[in-house]
Amino acid sequence: MPEIVLHHYETSPFAEMVRVALGLKGLRWRSVIIPNMMPKPDLVELTGGYARTPVLQIDAEIYCDTAAILDALERHQPQPSFYPAPLGDLHRMVAGWTGAGQFGAHVGAAMRNIPADVLGPGFAEDRKRRFVGFDFNKMPLVAPHLETQVTVAADWLESVLKDGRAFIGGDTPGHGDLGLYMNLWFLVVMPFAKPFADGIFARPALMAWFERVRAIGHGEAVPTSAQDAIDIAKACAPADISGPVEAGQSVGQVVRIQTENSGDDPVEGTLLSCSSQGIVIRRDSAKAGPLNIHFPRVGQIVIAA
Repeated sequence: MPEIVLHHYETSPFAEMVRVALGLKGLRWRSVIIPNMMPKPDLVELTGGYARTPVLQIDAEIYCDTAAILDALERHQPQPSFYPAPLGDLHRMVAGWTGAGQFGAHVGAAMRNIPADVLGPGFAEDRKRRFVGFDFNKMPLVAPHLETQVTVAADWLESVLKDGRAFIGGDTPGHGDLGLYMNLWFLVVMPFAKPFADGIFARPALMAWFERVRAIGHGEAVPTSAQDAIDIAKACAPADISGPVEAGQSVGQVVRIQTENSGDDPVEGTLLSCSSQGIVIRRDSAKAGPLNIHFPRVGQIVIAA
């Protein structure tokens, strides 16, 4: 059986999305806890430079960004689907919205009153350098606006759910539910946001939906070391992938993949595939051997090396 490994840390909202996704699929997985800021040498050994959280590993296949991660889990175990009818791929669009501006709004609302010493030395500078436009020093100025954005999103969600449906698409949860959930979950796990969070969760339909998603759980997590994850990758051969690629590209050319609005190093490798279904490059790790690195197409810049 392929080994599923999640590289994450406990308070990451995107990691929580994937943990619940693993629970929705009822999967057993290996849990590797990574640092919440740079350096992340063991993670970068596998990704080649990508350092956002989480990263999913299935043997020698490395998946960067939750969009690529959920696609990988959907292929690995198609049922229950992350894209149930009637919404289908509309779940992707909802999740994309929650992971863009709404993510930043919820983070700002959740961390507005957090004392600087709680973040730990270097954390604020790490986020400012690696996430374009993110600055904890400006949080007190922008947080009131961000809270209004969270409130509007909560009102919209309450309006969707007040007809009695269990999840946004009906009786079955999907990717969109997970995206909405992760942002609200972050308000819950940040104790300094409690007064604001209490107001958000005063909406009864939203609160009941939140508890239904939380009850899905995380599947079966097995604590695993970073070295074990590297050994798993080294023991496996990456999949043989060849195309399709976009116009002007060719299989085998050397490219760099840069995440939009990221200060992290680009990931360099040999292009295997690039289409609306995602990007795959091959790179060699000194410790893990040949690896396939997967990215979603949206949000990634492909640069000829």
